Formats: sequence, C-alpha cells, structure tokens
Amino acid sequence: MSFVAQVVKSGRSGGNGFAAVEDKLSSEQTSITPVDPVWINDNSHGPLANNYGQSFNQIHMVKGELLHNMGYRGEGMVIALLDAGFFNANTLPAFDSLRLNNQVLGTRDFVVPGNNVYAEHPHGMEVLSIIGGNIPGQLVGTAPKARFWLLRTEDANSEFIIEEYNWVSGAEFADSAGVDVINSSLGYTTFDDSTQNHSCNDMTGNTTPASKGANIAVSKGMIVVNSAGNSGGSSWKCVGAPADGFAVFAVGAVDSLGNYATFSSVGKVNDHVKPNITAQGKATVLSAPDGSVSRGNGTSFSSPVIAGMIACLWQAAYNVYNQLIMRAIEISSSKATQPDSLVGYGIPDFSRALARVGVKSLESNGLSVEVFPNPFKDHVTLFFSAVNERQTIEISVYDFTGRCIAIQADVMLERGENRIKFIIPGRLTSGCYILKIVGKGFSCQRKLMR
Repeated sequence: MSFVAQVVKSGRSGGNGFAAVEDKLSSEQTSITPVDPVWINDNSHGPLANNYGQSFNQIHMVKGELLHNMGYRGEGMVIALLDAGFFNANTLPAFDSLRLNNQVLGTRDFVVPGNNVYAEHPHGMEVLSIIGGNIPGQLVGTAPKARFWLLRTEDANSEFIIEEYNWVSGAEFADSAGVDVINSSLGYTTFDDSTQNHSCNDMTGNTTPASKGANIAVSKGMIVVNSAGNSGGSSWKCVGAPADGFAVFAVGAVDSLGNYATFSSVGKVNDHVKPNITAQGKATVLSAPDGSVSRGNGTSFSSPVIAGMIACLWQAAYNVYNQLIMRAIEISSSKATQPDSLVGYGIPDFSRALARVGVKSLESNGLSVEVFPNPFKDHVTLFFSAVNERQTIEISVYDFTGRCIAIQADVMLERGENRIKFIIPGRLTSGCYILKIVGKGFSCQRKLMR
C-alpha cells in the first residue's frame, strides 16, 4: 500500500531454528539469596519514619529516608512498571499494604492481551517490592505510598524485537493513564533472530524502537527510569536500549558500599552521559517469589530504587517539570562535576536534590501565609489570606532529623482571611524546625526557630 514506508520483521516468522540468547532475567533470578532478618537501627542516622530492616542501606545510600521522614513517600504519584510479569504480587506479604489501600490501579498484558500478569514471570514482582513493598523490620520500598500500574511488555520465554514495540505500547498506555514515572528494568541488545540484532553503534540515543518510544514518553511529561543493563562483564558491555535514550534516566549499579558493580553496563560521557546515575544493584533487598525477603543482583534492582525516590521527590516539588527533576538529581550526585562511563554522575543525594527544587509554595496556589512569632516558644500563629475555596489542611512540625514532633490534621480553612493558632507541645531544644502545610493541590514548608 502506498502509505506503508517500510516492512520489518518483528517476531518469530516461522520455524524454531533460532538460537536463544542469554536470558537476562534468569541471570538475575539465580543471584537471589535470603537475608538475615535481624536488623537493629543503632540510631546513628537519627530517628526513622519507617522500620526499614535490611532495606535501609539501599535507601540511606541515596538519602531517601530523609524525604520519608518529612512525609514524602509517594502519595499522589503514579508509577508504571513495564516488566515481564508480576508473579503472585496479588498474594505475597510484601504487598499487603498495596492491596489494603488499593494502590494497584490495574494491570495490562501487552504480550498476551487479557492474560493474568500475576501468573507470569516474577521479575516485575521483585522490582515492585523494591518500590512499593512493606514488611516492617524487613523490607520497606522507596515509595511505599505511591499507586501503580503493572504492565507486562516483556516475554521472558523468548527475545524478539516485537518486545520493543510492546514496550512502546505500554508507555503509550501509561501516558493515557496519567502516569508520572515509568520504571523499566528491561533492555534490548541482541535477539533470538540475529537479523534483528542491535549493535553498540545503534545506541545513539534515538535509533531503536524502544529508545524512540521512551524519548516520546518523556516529551509527554513523564520520567522514564531504565536499568542500564548487566553487560559490563560480557563482550557486549555497552548500555542497551532504551537506557541509551537521550531523555531516559538510565541507572547503573553499585554494591552495598557504593563501589561500581562490575556487571553494570558501560556507558559514555560524550554527547550525553550514560548511565545517568547509580544506586545499589548488588545485594539489593527485595521480595523473592516464595515471599521471603532476599537479595538480588542486577541493574534491574538499582533502577526501582531510583524510580521510587523520584516519585517522592516529585511529590515534594509538585509543580516542577520532569527535566528539572532529573537535572536536580544529577547535579546532587557524588560525581556531579566529573561523570564517567561506569557510574555516570554517581550516587544521588535526594535530600540535596530536594533543596535544589524546593517545594510548591502556597503563594503559587493563590494563597499566602505568614507565621508569627518566629522564633517561637510553644506555639505559632498562621495567617492565611486570599483563600479561594473552603478546604481542609494538615499542619505539622518536624525537627531536622525528620522526626514529626507535632501534627494537626483536618484544619478547616474558610474563604478569605484565616488565623490559626498551632500549639507545639513538648520540651524542645533551641534550634531549627520545619513547619509543613499540606492542602488541596499544594505543599509548602517554612523554617522555624526556637
């Protein structure tokens, strides 16, 4: 037909004479080992909002617990997981909270439409546990209060380029569903049919189908977080697709001490930096298919650490666009001034990134607030003006370790002028505190002195 520009082979075209390539998912599965359930916070990092158990290290490495302590745990954010299946995520204990609070918005299978994604490969379930899992004292995810779409785009039983087109279909659906962050712990390099193979020369940032689709997804306002790949120790070595995408946030892997994990794919620093950043992808704590809390190796597991923290950061920033969020993370990372091809800009510090992007102020929502007295003794009075609609707000005060020391929910704001006295109980030491105000469509902070 005249409107057809090109015909390409995308799947199995008949016969079984294809040599199966290395199963990148099974190589991560074999690394899963149980963790020691005993973990005690020695308080050297201050009071914690969550009892993280052994998952504390992967969150603390990126200073994620500081955002959690301030109340940013992904509420109001929507994350889509593009993966190979979510085996038993509808029954395993790590996801009790997601089920109880209806945080899974739905599922879709783009490999076999209408199929049950909970009966498929466990890889996506493990990824989900790193973001949304919650077993106090054992495993807490990086965004345990976010909402999720679980999308199967990967066929773990074979490797053909049709899966890249499935990926694009999944990303398009995510856009239509109002998703904020996509986590894709997938990558495409070579295939069972060698005529479909990519080469490292194809990793230009906008050549492969998946990379083109991922770049479009970012142009629509989402953030696409993608594992860099596990080819650092193989002959392939380079970052795969769609991690190479120039708009994609590619995540490499480090070990529990922050050292480069040798399996993490190698990127570049000219043109555009790949990987963008790194997180713990060696001995990452997750839920295993049998429900036990275990550890796994792979950039598939460093990527969700970052995807969840991005959701928390974006929750705090609220009205900041996606590219600014990504850049704030890069320049808040350990190698911001000297990125390299192994770890990119390095390990991020999300508390520093939050300081760079700030939070949405009341004034930008047609409101203004004044706080008096400041310094305070045992209370503050808040003066609100130009309230456009009647609504309830929540007022809370935190110390600089992130511990909530006072909170009052369901405070009613009337239209026009409001004056609210907020008691701050307890014997407080002199120093700095954070006043947080959350309402309909806004969140802001004010520094208090005592």
